[in-house]
Amino acid sequence: MCGKKKARRILTALTFLSVLAALGCGTYSPVAPSNPPSMPGVENPEFATLLPASKGSEAMQSAVASAMISAEKGGVVSNGYYSVSFAPGALSEDTEITIEMPEFPKAIVRLSPHGIRFSAPVILALELAQVSEVGDHWSVLWLNDATGQWESIGGYLENGAVKAELKHFSEYGDEIHKMDP
Repeated sequence: MCGKKKARRILTALTFLSVLAALGCGTYSPVAPSNPPSMPGVENPEFATLLPASKGSEAMQSAVASAMISAEKGGVVSNGYYSVSFAPGALSEDTEITIEMPEFPKAIVRLSPHGIRFSAPVILALELAQVSEVGDHWSVLWLNDATGQWESIGGYLENGAVKAELKHFSEYGDEIHKMDP
């Protein structure tokens, strides 16, 4: 009986060690950040430069702007450079939304509450009239907290603004691309 117990323990230990070895051979690591090939990080993005607000202009009253947005009706919050438009039903409850520009005059904006997700379209817009140099192509980037890299979410030009639909709040920036002559 003692020999069978010993053999069972050895077999159990070998099975356990085999499973651990197999797990160790995989490519997934819970501590190493992953950067999926479909969303590579953008190295050294060239963010647009914003124009300073002239005295008395309606452009930028402050680098920070907040507004209470109705879950039922939606709404807009703007600081004169950036605006964020919420469709009705985008928020699950009335929420105070804040726009900050931590690296002014770089076209980088931090939106909060950080990480909030939406049930209907939310559009981030940067007015091109507020940008010092207009390029041929624009990309809106978001800062992926998990990888620490900027990733493109695309963007489009409409009514004199660079726009992008947001899935959540984070830090975003507008990158300008100039075509070589």
